[in-house]
Amino acid sequence: MSHIPHVAVFEHHDLMRRGLESLLSSSPLCHLTPLVAEPGGPDSVDLRVDAVVYGPPENQERGLTQGVRRLATHGRVLVVSDFGGSESVTDLLRAGAHGCVSRQADDEELLRAVMTVAGAGIHVDARLAPRLHAELRQPHGAPASALARRESETLRWIAAGLTHGQIARRMNLTEATVSTYAKRIRSKLNVGNKADLTRKAIELGLLQDEPQAAWADPAATASTGKPAF
Repeated sequence: MSHIPHVAVFEHHDLMRRGLESLLSSSPLCHLTPLVAEPGGPDSVDLRVDAVVYGPPENQERGLTQGVRRLATHGRVLVVSDFGGSESVTDLLRAGAHGCVSRQADDEELLRAVMTVAGAGIHVDARLAPRLHAELRQPHGAPASALARRESETLRWIAAGLTHGQIARRMNLTEATVSTYAKRIRSKLNVGNKADLTRKAIELGLLQDEPQAAWADPAATASTGKPAF
């Protein structure tokens, strides 16, 4: 009789956790191991499973790789996230994750990912393939996760052609703060001009959600304001 993998779910969103647990508990392909405490917490038990399905808190960027490393001591980690910010797929894999899946994945995709990870394989959602490809092409030392969430948002608007003043109004910040973000972005990504910034934004997938948003906004065509770079 073939081994039926044991899988635990560590998901911060109650609705998502219940859905994942329902899906896994009803599948004959795996055995769901319920968590009685947070892995690594003060009341945790010595949990050992074949795979841990990890759903991080919303908008968590810093600390995500640490969460993967912590959970990897209990089993092979499959990260299930929106991947809407600056999370780096390559950084998560380097941290010990065996798979990354978008929250938009259907049940079949998720089960396939769980079984692959539980069997010591690597699974990356096809939706994340362009991001992974872009990350692998980046110069060493400039990972996508180098940018904080607000810096990623600033880079997206810079690449879309907005001035610092227009970005400040969109993000409800001061123009000086936007300028500070721009300096940090240039330093972290090791780029020196707007063309390179735009290329980086495209590589990181930051223009995929709203590629025409800046041009559709009348404010974006204003002739006044500080240049975007």
